[in-house]
Amino acid sequence: MRAVVDEGVPRDLVKLLRELGCDVHSFPNSWKGAKNGRLLKLVSENGFDCLITSDKNLTSQQNISRSDVAVVVLPHQFLDELKQIKEMIVAVVNSALPGSMYHIAKKAD
Repeated sequence: MRAVVDEGVPRDLVKLLRELGCDVHSFPNSWKGAKNGRLLKLVSENGFDCLITSDKNLTSQQNISRSDVAVVVLPHQFLDELKQIKEMIVAVVNSALPGSMYHIAKKAD
């Protein structure tokens, strides 16, 4: 599964996920400012299978089931906390199905 992180996701997360074998890429500068519908189209048109985002509103704004892209929604944008669930993120990305949305919960204290 070839994934791309949304512009609101910390860029350092890409390196952490790659170290775990995830085929993940940074958000292209040319996509900055793209709204949800256009963004999903760009993801698909550029050969990505999955969008990793922290935008929880994406579900209410887009019908993901009509898309050929999987969407993985992170619980927040804080890198230190995302580091604690990086294995879970990789597992979800690697098993994600097109047209599906996955919400990852933050690690319990």
